[in-house]
Amino acid sequence: MNLFWSRIFDVIIKSIISGENSIFNAVKKTCIHKTNCFELFGFDILIDSDLKPWLIEINLSPSLACESAIDHSIKS
Repeated sequence: MNLFWSRIFDVIIKSIISGENSIFNAVKKTCIHKTNCFELFGFDILIDSDLKPWLIEINLSPSLACESAIDHSIKS
């Protein structure tokens, strides 16, 4: 299980590093104070039959609304 989560974290970290320049430029334009600015990203990751994670997309400001029982289970 530890290897499983470390693979997912690896995908997330590499994705953030690959978009670092774009993220930095966006923050520079919209945030007055760098020390108290944040953004929430939603990572959609597919897990294949070998438990290998594949990045599908990254959502900027993902919805945290719970419209179904499974939404509530996942998001809480």
